[in-house]
Amino acid sequence: MIEKIQQQLNKYQWDATLVVAVSGGVDSVVLLHALRQHLPKAKLIVAHVNYHLREESDGDAAFVQALAKKYEATFESIDWLDIPEKAIESQARTLRYNFFKQLTRKYQTQTVVVAHHGDDQAETVLLKLIRGGKLSQLTGMHVYNQQVVRPFLSITKQEIISYAQQYQLSWREDFTNSDTSYTPRNYLRHEILPAFKKINPEAVAHINDFAQQLQRQNDLIAEQTKIYVQTISHDWTKIPERWLEPAIVDFIQQQGVYRLKQAQIMQIMQLLKNQQKPVGRLQLSKNIEFVKEYQQLYVKNATEMTITSQVLSPIMLKLNQWQIFANYAVKWTDSKPDNDVASFSFKLAKPVPHLYLRPVATSDKLALIDGHKKLRRLAIDEKLSIAERQDMMVLTTTDDIIVAVKIRDHWRVSAEFTSKQDAKLNLNWLAWRIEEK
Repeated sequence: MIEKIQQQLNKYQWDATLVVAVSGGVDSVVLLHALRQHLPKAKLIVAHVNYHLREESDGDAAFVQALAKKYEATFESIDWLDIPEKAIESQARTLRYNFFKQLTRKYQTQTVVVAHHGDDQAETVLLKLIRGGKLSQLTGMHVYNQQVVRPFLSITKQEIISYAQQYQLSWREDFTNSDTSYTPRNYLRHEILPAFKKINPEAVAHINDFAQQLQRQNDLIAEQTKIYVQTISHDWTKIPERWLEPAIVDFIQQQGVYRLKQAQIMQIMQLLKNQQKPVGRLQLSKNIEFVKEYQQLYVKNATEMTITSQVLSPIMLKLNQWQIFANYAVKWTDSKPDNDVASFSFKLAKPVPHLYLRPVATSDKLALIDGHKKLRRLAIDEKLSIAERQDMMVLTTTDDIIVAVKIRDHWRVSAEFTSKQDAKLNLNWLAWRIEEK
């Protein structure tokens, strides 16, 4: 048994300084002893949390402090004075790991060692299975999780006790751990797992092996998902259907939205599969929206999306004069522009003193060869995003008849003003260039 634990510790490259979580129970006492045996010159920081939930709490703290002195380790402790009435277990965990993180900064180390073992792992997997949740949660605890290392996950509780007995170690007993009504985990520990072991003595090992298999499969899924996420915002329709959901979830999490409910995921998938709704939005939180615009996907701040461009006033274009509109310099001219600017040509039925440039209006229509089309409909046909629609502008006559409409980076000329480059009568151009600000 001693050799098995030592072999387990041999698998890791240990830092010169380690924060070791020690409650005073047999698991953490064995962990501290084994680490000191294995790393006689390491600087060990014994971290203890006094929760003050039991009368024996102060005695536990004194015991761990004495233990730290015995093993020539630095003792650090914290008292939980503001004990909540609800969710005690989860808030205690938050307190504990925040404390460990503070110690890693104080002692400039990247390693926190905790004594979770194989039985703890089996309990965790069963709890996740019973309570329901995502497949990834059934992988249980990880040996490495950021700064936390769990070297005993392949060691059973009985093997830890045997090690303690062989070295004649003493430890503190938390009698609340024996109360099956105290927590669901206690019930699993004292009622369910012993029943499983009667069916098969290797039940714990098999549950943990199953969790490891799931972890390997989950890692493969994660690797492939990241490949699809690289292109998801540009054209999500190229992703195979079976990979779409995990890719969407990973994409949204990369945008900083981590608390995504299963119901929201289902709504997103329904939106993507709805071919009758090529553009749509879903509220993910108070300020965050998921946006589908044809083949493109976005996760945006909803308050920012409502004001994405400034409201521009129409400007009057005078012949052969450069003027500023939005971030463009534009000029209406009757002379062919130089090649260093972008331009398009159009004809006028009769000479006019000026033209107008303005943002698109809801009622605007463009003349086509076979009739007229609303620009709102044209934007849908062109699959313009919301930002691209807000960037549309039109060139009009004095009577507000549309000469051309800007769609993305090009202009589409009305059928009534289409010109031929060899035409001589009233041939005009609109030239433009982007103005740097």
